[in-house]
Amino acid sequence: MDKISILSFLLVILCLITRDLACKGETNLGNCLRVDREALLDFKNGLNGSIDLISSWKGGNCCHWKGISCENNTGAVISINLRNPYSREKAYEKWSSMSFGGEIRSSLTKLKFLRYLDLSGNSFEDESYDLFANDVEWMTSLVSLKHLRMKHVNPAKVGSHWVETLNKLPLLTELHLINCHLYGRISTLSSINFTPLSVISITGHSFHSKFPIWLLNLSSLVSLNLRNNHLYGQIPPGLGELPNLQYLDLSQNNHLTGSFSQLLSGSWKKIEVLNLASNKFLGIIRGSIQSFFNLRYLDADDSSLTGSLPEFSKDIKNCTSEGLLPDLDYLGLSNNQLVGRLPEWLSQLEVLTHLDLFNNMLQGSIPASFGILRNLKYMELGWNELNGSLPASFGQLSELVFLDVSGNHLNRILSEEHFSMLRKLKKLWIDGNSGLILNVSSSWVPPFQITHLDLNSCNLVHFPTWLKSQKEVSFLELSNSSISGFIPNWFWNNFPQLHELYLCCNKLLGQLPNPLYIGIGIIIALSSNLLEGPIPLLGG
Repeated sequence: MDKISILSFLLVILCLITRDLACKGETNLGNCLRVDREALLDFKNGLNGSIDLISSWKGGNCCHWKGISCENNTGAVISINLRNPYSREKAYEKWSSMSFGGEIRSSLTKLKFLRYLDLSGNSFEDESYDLFANDVEWMTSLVSLKHLRMKHVNPAKVGSHWVETLNKLPLLTELHLINCHLYGRISTLSSINFTPLSVISITGHSFHSKFPIWLLNLSSLVSLNLRNNHLYGQIPPGLGELPNLQYLDLSQNNHLTGSFSQLLSGSWKKIEVLNLASNKFLGIIRGSIQSFFNLRYLDADDSSLTGSLPEFSKDIKNCTSEGLLPDLDYLGLSNNQLVGRLPEWLSQLEVLTHLDLFNNMLQGSIPASFGILRNLKYMELGWNELNGSLPASFGQLSELVFLDVSGNHLNRILSEEHFSMLRKLKKLWIDGNSGLILNVSSSWVPPFQITHLDLNSCNLVHFPTWLKSQKEVSFLELSNSSISGFIPNWFWNNFPQLHELYLCCNKLLGQLPNPLYIGIGIIIALSSNLLEGPIPLLGG
């Protein structure tokens, strides 16, 4: 009897709890809270355009809807992922079928347990189909939100107050706002509430604002990307003291300034990627960079750098790794005003794949030791003031895809040895070195299949017969290369992928084939030669 009374009492309590939840709109509809389901349906009703991505939003259990994830125990919605999986540029039709526009309604504030919100990649070219928000103040109710990602979402009507709004999300750890039409001054924050932020990616906006100093108070930052935002003013040296920072991209702001050597004097304890390209720095590159033991990527292209590349001491202390910058994979210092010689320590960067020193004022010879950079894929030394020979050791760079030494003062002979192991070479630019003489056997078959070849102003003398083995050429520049004689008959049918051909300012003889079978849209320049005969008919 007692057991029956206890059971009856528990059933009554359960009924009361269920009724109370129902009154509050929290009835679980097959693992989905009613209030969450109604909020999502109201959000859906504000959308327009092609909405295949949310066509599954039917039925009572919103936890089974595409892009929605729920807490297993409570049925509360914790994640909305409506990111368009396709690229508008690369797969427009598929992207369009998955895109939607319309208003981001404030009904999302009812999702009290939402942790993840991704609406990126759903903007149409027609403004009437933009995915937009009239304000973002409703976000302050998403107190559980940890991850916010919006790309091509237009909250333009919110002005510059979005920073204060997001600062009210105390659990936010990742913030991605990419090409969202934000503008105006970035607000100053007197206090920081979103201290857990570890990833910030805010790119492609027209702020015309100074660098936000309050970022220096985010000690949890691991990744900071403020690329292409029209920021100006001095970059605070304190960035280098953020204890967990691994990734920093401030490139393409064009007007950020500061002392480059002072910026690099920070500790940068964990930095792996440092992209400062296309800004206006002052000063030189100091040797303190040798202590960046985790650095994998350094890009300071087009940054007004001066002086010479630093000379590093041989004894590197306080480093648990072996060698100099042991993980450096990419070094970009092009379009600066660097002077002096190429330092030997560059050949010690054992994992380097990309070396770009294009368009500086570097002088002297190219070290033969560069030939031991066996992982190098891209070497760009063009448009400096380098002289001497191209080292024969370059023939050992078996991973090399692109070699540019154009616009220098190189001389002497290039032989088959210079190319002996270059099986992966696709682009070769050695133009503008009038002292270089290509001297290879008439029967030589290169180990590579070239796609872009520029030998302008080099000394070839004879028509390069080795080109007969090259079937993937799309760009061929042989102008002003002292070539004399007839164009071989095989030449005109040898390059099925050819788009541009330049043979100007040589001493070529004879007549062109008539008709001349070339592809549609091909550019051919043959001026200033000794050719004769009628202009050929063109065939496709």
